[in-house]
Amino acid sequence: MQNTIHNALPIVAAAYGRKFGVQVQVGGTRALTNGKTIRIPHINDSPVAKTLAWGYLTHEAAHVRYTDFTAFSETGSQGALVKHVMNVLEDVRIEAAMIRTYPGTATTLWAVEAFLIQEGHNRPVQPTDQPVQIMAGFVYTHCRRRFLRWDGLDAMARQDEQVLRKTFPPTFVHRLLGLLTEVPSLDSTRAAADLAQRIVALIQEEAQEPPPPSPGSAEDSNEHDDQEDDGDDQPPQSQGDDAQAGGALPSENDSAAGNGSDEDADTGDEEGAGPGAGPSGDSGEDEGEGFDGSQDQRPGTSHDAAEDSGPAEHAGNGTGDEGDDGREALQAVLSAGESDLPEDPFQAVTEALSRQATGHSTLLLPILENYEGHVLQGQTALARVRSESAKLTARLQGLVQAHTMTQTRTVRRGRTLSANHLHRAAVGDDRIFARKDRRAAPNTALHLLVDLSGSMQGYQDQIALDAAMALALALEPMRGVSCAVTAFPSRYGFADQVTRITSHGDRLQARAGAFVQGGRGGTPMTGALWYAAADLLARQEERKVIMTLTDGGPDDWSSTKEMVDRAGAAGLEMIGVGIATQVAGLFPVAIRIETIADLKGQLFGIAERLLLV
Repeated sequence: MQNTIHNALPIVAAAYGRKFGVQVQVGGTRALTNGKTIRIPHINDSPVAKTLAWGYLTHEAAHVRYTDFTAFSETGSQGALVKHVMNVLEDVRIEAAMIRTYPGTATTLWAVEAFLIQEGHNRPVQPTDQPVQIMAGFVYTHCRRRFLRWDGLDAMARQDEQVLRKTFPPTFVHRLLGLLTEVPSLDSTRAAADLAQRIVALIQEEAQEPPPPSPGSAEDSNEHDDQEDDGDDQPPQSQGDDAQAGGALPSENDSAAGNGSDEDADTGDEEGAGPGAGPSGDSGEDEGEGFDGSQDQRPGTSHDAAEDSGPAEHAGNGTGDEGDDGREALQAVLSAGESDLPEDPFQAVTEALSRQATGHSTLLLPILENYEGHVLQGQTALARVRSESAKLTARLQGLVQAHTMTQTRTVRRGRTLSANHLHRAAVGDDRIFARKDRRAAPNTALHLLVDLSGSMQGYQDQIALDAAMALALALEPMRGVSCAVTAFPSRYGFADQVTRITSHGDRLQARAGAFVQGGRGGTPMTGALWYAAADLLARQEERKVIMTLTDGGPDDWSSTKEMVDRAGAAGLEMIGVGIATQVAGLFPVAIRIETIADLKGQLFGIAERLLLV
């Protein structure tokens, strides 16, 4: 059961969020992201569902960390084609950045790619596809194969390039390959947007009809020179003059404006080798297992088959069908609408992940809302509870000192004789050996959850907040004890958020203003408990305790009770403090308080339970 909660979706998702520095929610029936928060639906416990969840979370976390959404939106408004190309380039850029920072994510991201291939969302382009699908499919596969080093895309990348060369003019293919060598050097969303705009400008330029020869063109000059040769007896020009006169014009390929020749473009991989070397030991932190694709579809760095094939392998003539020079294909790309473009692969991941949802709408993992509170009112509240808290601290310190003090007792076997008890040997009492015992000092992480639902409003909310402040303040000087305090729901009653009062390591003096709050909204206790559990499971202390101060009416009793039981089975100690109500039916350890006077009497017993094993 312990492994069940340690590997549970909310716990692992919270770990991902901490690792990547993003806000993650778990619950509901849809995968969503708004550029700041990532939500994963409440999915079934299957390998495919977990593969999609971790891949989706990793990809969207990369967007949250690295994407400039303002720049993305501005460029995307310029048209469907440039938006699509920019999205492909930006996805490669952010995933490469993620892999550089967290090498283990290469395995997670490739598992999603393998899923897309198996499900047919990512397939090789065909000569019968629309030109815009051929061009877009090539850019997607080429960039991911070359710059993310997905070896499993070798065959697809080869076929995509062959179809591209047969569909479009050779100068366009040559210049496109040249532009794509810049992908590894993209360092921002604006850089990706600029490259996407240049690719679309290249399509527009190559789609234009070539201008007719001007009167002063090289051909006219040659004809004029021939006529002059027939009529005049001119001295022969030097070989250098012949070359200058246009007798050896550069070929159409040589005049391309790309970054070098085809050979340069094909060898660009060595310069732009992506950071992801495929699966690497990331200490098991990334849990993208469950779908690992076929044996030959794995990221790696052994070789670059698509590039090693060389230009000779690409037999396409680049002239399109029936003598067409390929410009019509480029014009078709420019006239394509959004519905003609390939689907964003991660949109397919989003839909597939949503289909894996269980249909349960309860939010399991809320995000944290920061709250500074009212400084002056907070100091007033602090003064109100400080005297009782100081008395409690003194009692607790004495209790802990007495509990951990070294004690000596006599035993029947040992290595050290007790001089004061040797006389026992004369009467046949063999308890003459001394043994010293030292009890363990406190080593506890505590998370206090304060129910501030609407039903607590008016009186119970202040009792609960005063209790939490007094207990946190009393425990603050205690060595080996760490305490965090969180309220639920959020200050505006949102069930998908909890409100930070104090975090582990905070000084309560600086955070006293956050204790000035009031009741609001419902009682989303299940999510609050999952949040606290995820927080404690990341701590190093041996004992982990969740204490909930509540009036005892969670929104979803069954899911809350299930969470309490699962957490208890995993070794988390669950304590309920009922404010004017009995919560013994919900928590295995429960007490009840009616007034602040009752609270004073109960606090010592609560703290003693937390500190002493």
